[in-house]
This record gives sequence, C-alpha cells and structure tokens, in this order.
Amino acid sequence: MRKTTLLFCLLLAFELSAQTAIRDLLKSMPDSIIPYLTENNRLDMVDFIESNMDAVVTNALGGKSQMLKLTDQYVSIQLSESSSIAMRLLDVPTPVDSLPQILCLVRTYDSGICESTVTFYSLAWRPLSTTDYFSQPDYMFSATLGDEESSLTLRQELRLDAMGKEEKEEKKDTKEVLTILKWNGRFVKEN
Repeated sequence: MRKTTLLFCLLLAFELSAQTAIRDLLKSMPDSIIPYLTENNRLDMVDFIESNMDAVVTNALGGKSQMLKLTDQYVSIQLSESSSIAMRLLDVPTPVDSLPQILCLVRTYDSGICESTVTFYSLAWRPLSTTDYFSQPDYMFSATLGDEESSLTLRQELRLDAMGKEEKEEKKDTKEVLTILKWNGRFVKEN
C-alpha cells in the first residue's frame, strides 16, 4: 500500500512539474513577437514582479513598459501608453506539439478607439490557426483575456445606423456589445 501511495505521489509531482508556467514562455519568447521588449527586459520584469517591485523597464524604443500581473497561467503587460498584451495558457483536448496546452495572445491598441488581435501559439512559439480556436467577429473589437479563468471578453462598438429608429432615439451614436467567451478547447459563447 505504501509503495502504491508513493508511486502515485511521484507521478502526481511529475505531472505538475511538466506543466509549463507562463514565466518560462516569456523567457523563451522570440524577440519577433514583441520586438521592443528584449529577452533581458522580459526577464527583468519577471524578477521585479516576483520580488513585489514595480515591474517597469525601459524598452528598446526608449519608452517604459510595465508588467501588470503575472501568474502561472496568465501575464498582462502594458507595452506603451497605447499598446498592451495579455497571454494565457489554455488546456487543449488534443496535444499540440505533444503538449496539453497552447498559448493565447491578445494585443490591444488604444489610440482613442480600442482594437485587439487574438493569436494562438504552440508552447514552442509556432503560430497556430486562429480559426481553429476562435471565430473572429465581423466588426472591429477589443478583447480582454480572463486573468483568473479561461475566458475572453469581446467589446464591440456598433454604429446605430444599423439599428432600428426606436433604439437610435434611446442611445447616442453607438451601442456597446459585450460577448463573454469561455474556453472548452476553443472560445465559445457563454450560455
């Protein structure tokens, strides 16, 4: 009985250690993903935030970038005043490159109007087909990855000229539409 329990504990420890942490992916990230954050910038941010310090670095463009949040599964970085990224590890039912997780990366640009792009990568930083995991909206959107759960919130500003007359009278120029997507091997609309 003791041998069985010991074997089970060792297997569980091995399984937990095999899980990739987002900090490891930041270290192995190709510079081409975020050209103005060098490997040293990314490593410094991780060290600073894990030491409960402000994770602010001077990026390759001479501006300031700040890591806002880091967990084992999620990271959020303000790259500049108008640009940010968030990344989240997601479990997949079918291994990708022999691993049970992929990475979702959301880039958001805010120059008065927010716009996001959503991309997916294997844990070896091989780009994956976005359409396999996410249906892009027809209109411009901003996206927010869940920091505590595997979700994606889409915000869209729809022009009212596409709405009926009654709706126009109640609202100004646009209508904000929020859509919450949950992860189940791909992002799908929450019921």
